[in-house]
Amino acid sequence: MHRYGGPEVVVVEEIARPVPAMGKVLVRVAAAAVNPVDWKIREGYMSSMLPIEFPYTLGCDVAGTVEEVGEGVTRFQPGDSVFGYPNLLRCGAFAEYVCLEEEELAKAPSSLRLEEAAALPVAVMTAYDGLFTYGNLRVGQRVLILGGAGGVGSAAVQLAKWKGAEVFATASAKNQQWLRDLGATPIDYGSQATADHAREVDLILDCVGVASGVAALPSLKFGGTYVTTSYALPEADQLAAHRAIAHLFGIQPSGERLEEIAQIVDQGVVRLVVERVFPLEEVAAALAASQAGRTRGKLLIQPSSN
Repeated sequence: MHRYGGPEVVVVEEIARPVPAMGKVLVRVAAAAVNPVDWKIREGYMSSMLPIEFPYTLGCDVAGTVEEVGEGVTRFQPGDSVFGYPNLLRCGAFAEYVCLEEEELAKAPSSLRLEEAAALPVAVMTAYDGLFTYGNLRVGQRVLILGGAGGVGSAAVQLAKWKGAEVFATASAKNQQWLRDLGATPIDYGSQATADHAREVDLILDCVGVASGVAALPSLKFGGTYVTTSYALPEADQLAAHRAIAHLFGIQPSGERLEEIAQIVDQGVVRLVVERVFPLEEVAAALAASQAGRTRGKLLIQPSSN
């Protein structure tokens, strides 16, 4: 990107291969995952909180092979299979090579193909923090996940079941059986009122947006918790009507958290569906597909040379 805007501002260009500076790791990209934050950055929606510099390469979920390490790097060496989440000010994963800080990476799970590991960092870290760090979800509690078929939502369904919670999740009609297979009680947001099918929940994890969140608040027990991955909370009076504790949060790069994710993935706790893989040359189309919504699981971008 050389400026903010719609799909037309995303171009594929030949640039110099990055050189890893002190503490950085050069990764040959096997695949990168698309996240809503990518098109929101492209549109300029986050410009006030994320002052990026142009030209800017999108992509904040990556898996690949260590090509070269900078001075001072001790945890990785060339040939290691890794996955990571770079700082959003830099991003850069929609490319053949990307440099990350050593602490932004971890060894990739051994139970997945390396390309599949690219789907994990943002989705699973967001789901984990939303449920447990901010939502304080405990065994035996009830959780309602808005947007249960997306990357974050489907990861959250699996993590919540793993922790022994009763799970309700919203999705379109075509994804109802899939949510059942994941262990959730599905709610068709197109034909069913959420509050009629999920009652007295301890936690709402909103992976959709404030309008859906407001509509779902009647499902929350008094004094329950509302956590959102969106960029806005319901109005204070709407939350107060349910005595809701509310959190709006974002994740931070963490190799330590990624190591934990690799472990639970290798234990079979979480699996993410990859709906479609785009070649790097079609990155603009991949972003458009993400922006349109209705994706089951994750969208990946794969450099053809890799």
